[in-house]
Amino acid sequence: MKNLSILGMTTLLACSMLFVVCKSESHLENPYKDKTEKELETLSNEKYSKIIAFASPKACSDATEWEMMEIRTICGISYLPYHKSVDKTKLQNMINDNNKLMEIYQPMMAPRINCAPYRKPLNVICKEGKADIKYEEPASK
Repeated sequence: MKNLSILGMTTLLACSMLFVVCKSESHLENPYKDKTEKELETLSNEKYSKIIAFASPKACSDATEWEMMEIRTICGISYLPYHKSVDKTKLQNMINDNNKLMEIYQPMMAPRINCAPYRKPLNVICKEGKADIKYEEPASK
């Protein structure tokens, strides 16, 4: 009987802790949810420009100095080249914030634009001094 009581108390405690954790995360709503489409467009352009500038602090002359990271765009997941010298944590935080914005903005815009089909990224290449992503060629029909 005593073991049953201890088991019951342990279960109650575990459920209570789970409820508190879930409840505490529910306040982490998307900060962009109440923005207008125009505000989202402006923010999207500003954030993307800052991310590009941060990720590409120098001209690309050696593709082995570059890596790629996923970023959410209006058309879905895309890939961003970044120089290995940048603070990857800061870049990821900038991208995470951009992705939160895209959670709200993408559904508004996607039906109105023509997106290219997804292609698998292969590697980073240097093209005219800029880092770019080389993608798998689309399958021929």
